[in-house]
Amino acid sequence: MKTVLDKRFVADCRFDAVPEFDETGKLVGTSPNLKDRFYDVGDLHKDAPVGFALRVNKRSKTYIVTARQGARVVTVKVGGHPELLIGKDVPPERNARLLAAEVLARIRRGEDVNQSKRQSKAESRATRATLRKLFADWMEEYRSSSKRVPSPNTIDAVEKAMNRLGTKLLDKNADEVSWRDLEEFFTTKATKMGHQTAAEQTIRWVSSVYNRANHRITLDALQSKVQPTLYVNPATIFVQTGALRDGTELERDYDKKGVRRPLSSTREHFQKWLDYVLNARRDGSSRTGADYMLTTVLMGLRREESSQLLWNDRLDKLPPLSHQKAGYNFVDLNNGVLVLNMTKNRYAHRLPVPSFLLGVLRERRLLVGGSPYVFPRASRSKIAVVEYYSDPRSFMQQVTNAIHVKFGVHDLRRTFGNVVTEMELPERLTKQLLNHRTGGSTRRYTALSIEQLRPIMERIEAEMLSYATVNPKAAQRSSDRAV
Repeated sequence: MKTVLDKRFVADCRFDAVPEFDETGKLVGTSPNLKDRFYDVGDLHKDAPVGFALRVNKRSKTYIVTARQGARVVTVKVGGHPELLIGKDVPPERNARLLAAEVLARIRRGEDVNQSKRQSKAESRATRATLRKLFADWMEEYRSSSKRVPSPNTIDAVEKAMNRLGTKLLDKNADEVSWRDLEEFFTTKATKMGHQTAAEQTIRWVSSVYNRANHRITLDALQSKVQPTLYVNPATIFVQTGALRDGTELERDYDKKGVRRPLSSTREHFQKWLDYVLNARRDGSSRTGADYMLTTVLMGLRREESSQLLWNDRLDKLPPLSHQKAGYNFVDLNNGVLVLNMTKNRYAHRLPVPSFLLGVLRERRLLVGGSPYVFPRASRSKIAVVEYYSDPRSFMQQVTNAIHVKFGVHDLRRTFGNVVTEMELPERLTKQLLNHRTGGSTRRYTALSIEQLRPIMERIEAEMLSYATVNPKAAQRSSDRAV
């Protein structure tokens, strides 16, 4: 079908309504697009090159040229509407008919225009983007992934890495960033400023965004059947030369600094810690912080797993999940079970709650009122952005000042793992309790059931509480004080 294309006709064309014309090219009506596929309208204008047409797709309108080249007929996209226009007063660089005539001339000279465009696109993709664009593309793909729920911790880590790199490096063309640029950054950050861990994390993120960009370029090149033009990853040399510490070196440095270690590695430290936390919940001065810490250490949880715990019978009070892979972490008091559907390794995790902690949680149920969270926000601030207990730093500092032992929330999980190891439980069982990755499909067959784990969790809890000189049951009592 053909007609004289003009601005109004092009603007009015719709995918679901196919235009109909008489023999002279006059529009006489429309019909439903029953085939649900694109349609082309040829141009009868006297200035239109042969084969010039408007293609109407579901989401776009494009100008095309169709011509014979040797034994085959080729179709080349000239450009999209409204970027390109037709009419008398349209500048040459946006005139669809003029540009179509140029494309037709290239086809008649024997040039494979589509192949040239694919090659140019592949090359420009690898030369125009800045390092900032590579980070933005990585972030966009991560946020929109259907396979995993975006982690706020990961997003925060990437944003911090970008801030450390600074504007000068981020706005440099990605193919011009050299290992010397990164070496200068690394030396300044790690050596002169003493932030080695932050510098190493930043270099690893730079490597990740380059690897992701090269992966996408390779896929695009395979689809276009051209040779990919890949970036040289400037961070690779840091790995090859051993400039970044491995796990063993990190642990050795942590030992030297006395950080990232289980509290139970020094019995006196864990005893002081437990005594203080148990007393804090008994006198009600920091009930939420104390209960949060006890839950974390007695169950071996990660920080976000503890803070966002819900009551299983109040899940209906929450807004709809924001991601198809999202789930809830909750406590089932009736069955004495803790269920984690949102974990770091994305493996669902279920553990029985031992008796002392179960009593603590039952008390909390009375304290929190109608809140769906086990640990509701303690702050009364109007500017707080979450409804759960997300920042335990105040209580942690309170404990540290009292017992003169520094610790982080993840050290509580390390303490759980250390106590389990000292009890000489099988490594396979330790991995299950900590929800660490185990041997592939055999995980389903070798994992113990909830009821098989219950007496084991009771033993672990008893062993951990034995460090305290305070009677745990004295701290386990109902309280009508505010959380």
